[in-house]
Amino acid sequence: MKQLINDVISIFTPQSVKPVLIRGDLTHRELSSIHPVGFTSVSWATSMEELNDAFVQKALAAGAVGYHITEVESHEPAHDGQHVMAATATLYHINSKVAYG
Repeated sequence: MKQLINDVISIFTPQSVKPVLIRGDLTHRELSSIHPVGFTSVSWATSMEELNDAFVQKALAAGAVGYHITEVESHEPAHDGQHVMAATATLYHINSKVAYG
């Protein structure tokens, strides 16, 4: 019963999100200042690998240090019979005042 109560409470308790980091050279100070800055989407991937690769490229292009996939939908099969996935992700940057100031 106690575990059930803890599970229900966890549903309504805000959870900390750990983004997928695309830079490995971050200091502890930089890691502690990572924050969400925007969203991006992909609507053509046919595998999770393609989806992750696309978000890495979008994050790099935006100057982000990480991303977190927030939603994935599978659509009808494409012409070749593969399901097409669409997804959104939150992009994360370093707070420049903390990291550089």
